[in-house]
Amino acid sequence: MTVEQFAKQYRVKMRRDSCGEEIIPGKKFCRDMPDRMEYRSHVYDHGDGARFGVCLLFTSVGKWHNAAKRLLAAGFTLKQNGDTEGTLLFDPTNATQAKAALKGAGVKTRRKLTSEQLTALMAREAKTAFGTPKTARSGTGDPKPMARACCGFETLERHISPMEPNAKG
Repeated sequence: MTVEQFAKQYRVKMRRDSCGEEIIPGKKFCRDMPDRMEYRSHVYDHGDGARFGVCLLFTSVGKWHNAAKRLLAAGFTLKQNGDTEGTLLFDPTNATQAKAALKGAGVKTRRKLTSEQLTALMAREAKTAFGTPKTARSGTGDPKPMARACCGFETLERHISPMEPNAKG
């Protein structure tokens, strides 16, 4: 199983990190780290063809130990154990382990819409004017675009005055 297949099966987003490897980014628990994909907790392919890894990065020792204890009880294998971070390996074909890894890393899953929800969403989209310019918020229902109805002027060009020469020159 590849990371792309795993992401599609569990309805999660797959991204590439700065090295070009496919990962499934999770929550950024460490706020003081740079804003890069690999500095978030994430799920990745371990590279042996059979196991995936979950890299957990926390700010406290207690959070890491509790997460590691919970995942080890689910059948994960501890690969790296740091003070506030570590890596655990799991079988991506095992649904229980896969869901535990995604939850432990704080990965958000995409919603699966029912046919009723999809119909309601499409009806709401049809009512709103997607793709048309924003209308004036004058309360009159005037369909003129904002640029034309701004402050009562017909066009925006009247709003923009040419640059005046500097008097101190």
